[in-house]
Amino acid sequence: MKRPIAHSYTSITSYETCPKRHYHLRVAKDVVEPPTDALKWGEVVHKALENRLRDGTELPEKLAHYESYAALIEEMPGEKLVEEAIALDKNFQRVDWWDKAAWLRAKLDVGVVANTKAAIFDWKTGKRKPDNDQLDLFAGVAFAVLPEVQQITTGFIWLPDKKIDKKVFTREQSTDIWQGFLARIARVERAHEQDKWPAKPSGLCRSYCPVGRSKCEFCGRE
Repeated sequence: MKRPIAHSYTSITSYETCPKRHYHLRVAKDVVEPPTDALKWGEVVHKALENRLRDGTELPEKLAHYESYAALIEEMPGEKLVEEAIALDKNFQRVDWWDKAAWLRAKLDVGVVANTKAAIFDWKTGKRKPDNDQLDLFAGVAFAVLPEVQQITTGFIWLPDKKIDKKVFTREQSTDIWQGFLARIARVERAHEQDKWPAKPSGLCRSYCPVGRSKCEFCGRE
């Protein structure tokens, strides 16, 4: 049996941004994208908040101003989920992260499950730019692994801006959530089957694409 492609929200949007860029970074893996300072900082913040909520480790002094958000989660009644790594197979059943049947993977930064309700939040350290599709996927994944939950609130906690964007879902919306993503995933899988990765020129080509002119004629073009 052919091993299924393991998707994620990041990989889906990566393909949609530019199939050719996606191919070199995530399929052929013959191009490595250097980590940005913003990405490195985000990893520092995520790890500190993980340690705070999972182990009770005090936040470093430079992150002490985020304590109120950690306390907000801590004070919510219910079972806490911290950096919960979830993998689903094609039947929406949970499997181990590296299982050969893993079809979709998602990491939930922080969550609280209280009986039939749950809240899932994603820490954001960059510029505020709400993405409702990602909130939808959080809900779909959470409904798949939390069968007792009937209502889920998902949200982004924008740490620098001190803002929270939220959406509320009921279990009845699960089918609609997955229908939208299944169509997008099907396009990615079709590209793999046909081995077709056309370039999708955009403003990113000018200076933000690591692929380079040797592999893509559009790189560096105005």
